[in-house]
Amino acid sequence: MLYYACGGKVPEEDLKANDIDIIFSAADKYELVGLKQEAEALLVSSTTMTIENVMELLLYADEKNCALLKEAAMDFLVKNRGEAVR
Repeated sequence: MLYYACGGKVPEEDLKANDIDIIFSAADKYELVGLKQEAEALLVSSTTMTIENVMELLLYADEKNCALLKEAAMDFLVKNRGEAVR
């Protein structure tokens, strides 16, 4: 966190290696918007959304104020609305 706050770039491997929930919480606490956005983009790109997990991801996105993740989950639901309604 300190490295990022001082202008450093956190490698993608380090973001993957750490608990994303901790990164979101710390980024919110210390107002590191860029770090949160990078972690969120990595989460969206590395997560396979399914009918089984999309609601959990949507609720998590709402809880952590993750607009990109929320948008991806909503897009998935719209594209798969036939399956989601069942």
